[in-house]
Formats: sequence, C-alpha cells, structure tokens
Amino acid sequence: MSETLAIVEQILDEHKQFSNDFQSLSKVTSDVEAATKLGSSKTKDYFVPKSLDDHGSGVKQWKEMLDGIDHGLRAHFEREETALSDAFKREGTPELAAALAELMKEHDALNKHVAKLLKDADDIASGGAKIEVWEGSGWGMKTNIDRLRAEIEEHAEKERVLLGKMKTHLNNS
Repeated sequence: MSETLAIVEQILDEHKQFSNDFQSLSKVTSDVEAATKLGSSKTKDYFVPKSLDDHGSGVKQWKEMLDGIDHGLRAHFEREETALSDAFKREGTPELAAALAELMKEHDALNKHVAKLLKDADDIASGGAKIEVWEGSGWGMKTNIDRLRAEIEEHAEKERVLLGKMKTHLNNS
C-alpha cells in the first residue's frame, strides 16, 4: 500500500473513532437514570451528566471525554492539513487538491464549536450538582453537542466521498 493510500485509510478509520466517541459522550450527556430521578418528562432533552448525587463527577467525566475529542480532532485536522494535503498535491489531481483545501476551511469553525462546548462545560461545572444550572445551561449545551456531532458527521461524509475519489485515482494511476 502506498504512503498516500495509508494516510487515506488512517483518516477514514479516525472518522469511525470520532463517531464512537460522540456516541459515548451522548450517553453521559443524557443519563436516563438521573433524568428519571428528576421525575419529569421534560428532562429527556436536558443535559443530565450522570447521576444527580455524584457531586459533579458526571460533568467532570463529560468534560474529560470532550477534551479527548478536542485533542483527537486537532491531531486529526493537523494530519489532514499537512500529510494528507501534501499527498493530494503530490499524487492527486489539481481538482482533488482544491476540493480538499475547501474542506480544510471547515476545520476552524469545528474547532471553535468544540471550544465553546468546553467553556460551557466549565460554566456548568462551576455550578456543582445543582439541577437549576443544568436546566439553565445544559439544555443548550446538549443541543450544541447534537449540532456539533451533525456538523462533524457532515464534514466527515464530504471527506469520505473525496477520499474515495482519491483512492480511485490512486488505483487507476
């Protein structure tokens, strides 16, 4: 397998890992047991980070998971913007390289979205285990997590299509 093909495969594998990471984050974000303790059907869409009596450790776990996603995304984007971009320029076509460059422009907005969520997590954590804090800030945070996940999945799908075109090009060269 060529070096470029190996990079393409690595990027595709990382996309799958991010999807799994977001599923895990979502489980912590909407702890059913904690929502049930609140006794309200309204809580199904709230940000409820693990059980209510855990003294904020659910928020801490959630933030640690989001930190991990942030570090992983930054490393992933760095690989795409350097090694993958160089490979597209070196072994791809000008059209493939230009399409990749356009996709790389989305990275800044995605990084800013994650940074906002991390700040929101700090704000919620500063409120401790008070449900009033979760109700006031957490719902918006849950919505933002869902939106970020959709944005990343949409971005990854565009990349998947482009990487598929690159693989086809490499196999036909």
